[in-house]
Amino acid sequence: MRRVTILGPALALAMGSSTAGARPIGWSPPGGHAGAGPEGGALLGVEGAWTTTLADPGGSQDAWGFGVRAGYGFANGLELHLRYDDLGIAPLSSGSPLQLATGGLRYTVPILFPMPFAEVDAGPAFVLGDVRFGVGAQLGLSIPVVNHVLVDVSAHDWFVPIQGTTWQTLTVGLGLTITFGGPR
Repeated sequence: MRRVTILGPALALAMGSSTAGARPIGWSPPGGHAGAGPEGGALLGVEGAWTTTLADPGGSQDAWGFGVRAGYGFANGLELHLRYDDLGIAPLSSGSPLQLATGGLRYTVPILFPMPFAEVDAGPAFVLGDVRFGVGAQLGLSIPVVNHVLVDVSAHDWFVPIQGTTWQTLTVGLGLTITFGGPR
């Protein structure tokens, strides 16, 4: 036998449902502060960033870079994605920028506003006509702007071995993410 409050059946009728579920006071829907956020779905993101090298034997380099990502975000804040980043710096005067094509995992805390996130990425780095293994970690904040649109402010730290030295490259950027989940 199911126990429901007196208002339960009235709410069920008003919502067109034959069953009524009681929810605790202060209950927050999935998607956190952004309201009834997407229940999960595809996403596309683009980011522009200022880039600097921190472990460059020839001295620090600064440049503008960009990144794009595509993936799937779950309602619990977990995201799986593929991303491409052109960091804009040319290691050892190579003439070609350091580029990465990585797979990653991001977790966003969906119940806070703005929504903090942490991300890890790993995959091939293309530099000096060679392919190396690169890894990165990112921390940032996502700010819901309108339905299915988020602005990201973040710092990304990349590590790539180049000619016997691990190059550390930091990016600080501003991004835009569009989600294609369920209705908000």
